[in-house]
Amino acid sequence: MSTALTGAVDATAVQGVIMKSDASKPSRGRPVNEQAREERTTRILNGARSCFIQRGFHASSISEISAAAGVSVANIYQYFPGKEALIIALIELDLQRHHLLISRFWGSDFSRKAIEGLLADIFLTPEGHAVAVLRAEIASEGARNPHVAKLLRDSESGLVDSVHGEIRAAQRRGQISDELDPGAVTERLSLVFEGLMRLYLFSPTAGKKLIKQYYRQFADTLRLKP
Repeated sequence: MSTALTGAVDATAVQGVIMKSDASKPSRGRPVNEQAREERTTRILNGARSCFIQRGFHASSISEISAAAGVSVANIYQYFPGKEALIIALIELDLQRHHLLISRFWGSDFSRKAIEGLLADIFLTPEGHAVAVLRAEIASEGARNPHVAKLLRDSESGLVDSVHGEIRAAQRRGQISDELDPGAVTERLSLVFEGLMRLYLFSPTAGKKLIKQYYRQFADTLRLKP
């Protein structure tokens, strides 16, 4: 299973987070070595992620996050100005993962094996269910926090444009009909996926059934031959 798609934060994904942190915080107390800084940031984000999944964003304290990450509270503040910055960083990383999944999805051959294999990383793993929990928390935060709401809107806009481009590329390759409307395809498949993610949130053992349901909708929407 790829952590880039569904798992814990890995060091290769945090460079952008470190750059933003560098711009907003003084460097005193942080390792000069770039690799060490990436590793420390990864530990902090994974600790925060674990707490947020278990307790939610607002019920998790900085002291709990420091304990989960195995670092001091002071270490956290050397990298992030506060809990909201941690929340924003994790949301941005989750959105990156979602974009990567979409890219791999549309870069496949659209076969049942390929699509169900990608979805298995989400619907058939404990980490996949943790992502579903985190995404529900993110959606709730978007309703409360204007900064998060804008982040989600901007990401959604970019994602829609990206998917439209992927659909047109698939049409040029002859994988799907030229008659399909990219906007309608994107909207339908997005609604189906979000609906299944909500079902998965409350019924994690239904993963195989949900995967089959999604592929049926996917094949029907793209008018794929059996």
